[in-house]
Amino acid sequence: MLITGCSSGLGRATALHLAASERRVIATVRSPLAQHALRDEARAADLDLHVIRMDICDAASVVRGLDEIGRLTGGIDALVNNAGVEVTGPMEHTTEENLFWQLETNVVGTYRLTRAILPAMRQARSGHLVFVSSIVGRAARPFLSAYCASKYAVEGLAESLYWEMRPFGVSVSLVEPGRYPSQLTRNGRNIRHAPEDCPYSQLHAEYHAGLATWEPKGYQPDPHEVALAIEQILDTADPPLRRPVGADALATLEAQYGRTFEEYEDDVIRQLGLSSWRSQP
Repeated sequence: MLITGCSSGLGRATALHLAASERRVIATVRSPLAQHALRDEARAADLDLHVIRMDICDAASVVRGLDEIGRLTGGIDALVNNAGVEVTGPMEHTTEENLFWQLETNVVGTYRLTRAILPAMRQARSGHLVFVSSIVGRAARPFLSAYCASKYAVEGLAESLYWEMRPFGVSVSLVEPGRYPSQLTRNGRNIRHAPEDCPYSQLHAEYHAGLATWEPKGYQPDPHEVALAIEQILDTADPPLRRPVGADALATLEAQYGRTFEEYEDDVIRQLGLSSWRSQP
């Protein structure tokens, strides 16, 4: 089993959890420091967890990594596409360079690695492909335009692949987490060079204050919830295409279900206390 993006957050939690479940796990990281840290943690817990360096944005790195995996295991029966980065900030201040950087990791890199693994799974007529998406790939949120675009792309990629792989016995699933502690923002790019009089500052603060009201009081999201969801997918012969995880993710889908976008918009504005966000004549 191969899991990408395991230096921290959801990837790290998933790799350690699945290795503790007596699965043979190969985790990828980009830096030597992260490789040593995760390897030492796994050894201390006596886990069968191999940690290799792979940058999915680098085609040569992917080839080297897959060659190393071939020597270690002989093949990959499951791939968890978790590696990702996040660009945050209003679209007006998000440059094309930031957008391309966002898409290169979350979409192109994911596409590159998955495509390289498909022939072996198709020929074996078995395997699991899991894409860690986000609830913002189903319902976009403001100040995340580049990130939302990348996750909407992942959703479309995986859903199309679901139909292509189904006749060959290969399952494809999307895990759609809500808010969870991770290093996405630290590893990403927060657009901080907006002018001091940026017209979005107050709106940004209002939105995030309101978003917290969608979660139960005292709710503390635990990355292991995502690890458990991935484990359940891997243990299911015919898993669902989509698996939302987290209180805010479920609240978002509940608000959307069976409604027009305008009805959903009114509900979000009302529940999050964003009366000033209603369109002005």
